[in-house]
Amino acid sequence: MHEYALHGLRPHTVAEPASPAELAETLRQAHERGLALVPWGGGTRQHVGRRPTRYDLALTTRRLNRIVAYHPEEQVITVESGVTLDTLQTCLVRHGQWLPWDPAHPERATIGGLLASGATGAIRLGHASPRDWTLGMRVALGDGRLVKSGGQVMKHVAGCDAHKLHIGAFGTLGVIAEATFKVAPLPEHFRTLIAVFTDLRLPVRAVEHLRAAPLQPLALVALNRHAADRIPALRALLEGQPDHISVIARFAGAGAVVSRQVHEAERRCANLGARVIAAPPAEDALVWRAISGAMAPAADGALLLRAGAPSSALGAVAGLLERIARRNGWLPAQIGVAAAGLMFSRWFTGAASVEAVDQALLEARIELGTLGGYLVVEEAPPALSGALDLWGPIPEGIDVMRALRARWDPAGILNPGRFVV
Repeated sequence: MHEYALHGLRPHTVAEPASPAELAETLRQAHERGLALVPWGGGTRQHVGRRPTRYDLALTTRRLNRIVAYHPEEQVITVESGVTLDTLQTCLVRHGQWLPWDPAHPERATIGGLLASGATGAIRLGHASPRDWTLGMRVALGDGRLVKSGGQVMKHVAGCDAHKLHIGAFGTLGVIAEATFKVAPLPEHFRTLIAVFTDLRLPVRAVEHLRAAPLQPLALVALNRHAADRIPALRALLEGQPDHISVIARFAGAGAVVSRQVHEAERRCANLGARVIAAPPAEDALVWRAISGAMAPAADGALLLRAGAPSSALGAVAGLLERIARRNGWLPAQIGVAAAGLMFSRWFTGAASVEAVDQALLEARIELGTLGGYLVVEEAPPALSGALDLWGPIPEGIDVMRALRARWDPAGILNPGRFVV
């Protein structure tokens, strides 16, 4: 049971269904007996969210690990929810395809867990979000019904595809059994460029220049020095550099096209006064896996925040979060994802009181609200996690989600208390 401990709680038993039908039957029995359960994939994002109010049963998807159907000519694949992202990508690469999705720990993270927790990565420019690549699902509801969404079945709920409601719902509306994705051709080449700025006013302009035609980066992020120092693959490349912000762009495609893109990106950044470094091709994948890992919960004692706002306000969001952290004497490590309008800020709060941290979060949320943004706590030290407001203001549309939960999980057994719904 220790393997499935969560926020100090341990379940009484563990269920390991081996098929969607068994998953649904497990939920039906839990519903009848009133057993509160927590779905488990790879466990890479179990720190996100509140401590469950009840925890009787750990439901692991480790045996739901099959590729159900794959049609390379149609660029569509269906997998069970316990398949890891690396396993999925390995299957696709044999046919020159991939799913443009790069969250942390793909070797352990399962498809169901990644979807349920709304996990993201740096690949967003030109490839949208995982939500946009998900065509449909089979989901076991809290009362044991096994339903399909997407395609011709259960198409719309409150004006949207029903399966998309499960993305980011933390398993509070149902447990994902299978997911169907559209996939894309795998680029022939990947190249990464790192532009280092000691004038901290210039990275925002650099991001704008790198997004301007004809450049088409696959991924574009900005990291402050403290974030870069936490990533060995970057720390080695940036050794000896004074206080700085790094703007990192990844280009993908045919060899000649990528070369032209990198050359033009290098010219634009150099014109802004950057020191430009080309990452060794052999380290390209390592760099981006490390960046995704730095945006994920790490059980390192830090407070990990995810702020969202219009992409045009990303520089203002970075400045706001750094200013509040430094005012409190905390060291912030920050990574911004261009186009997605996401900022991940890791605050090392030390022995700060709950009141001080809560006040800092409140201040950040108020100011972010004026920018059209939000802030959630993705991970908090154990001493703080049970006392902080992790989610912030109740989002619009919550009444619809609560009504659906009442219909789909009438006994309230799915991850009770975990998510805002």
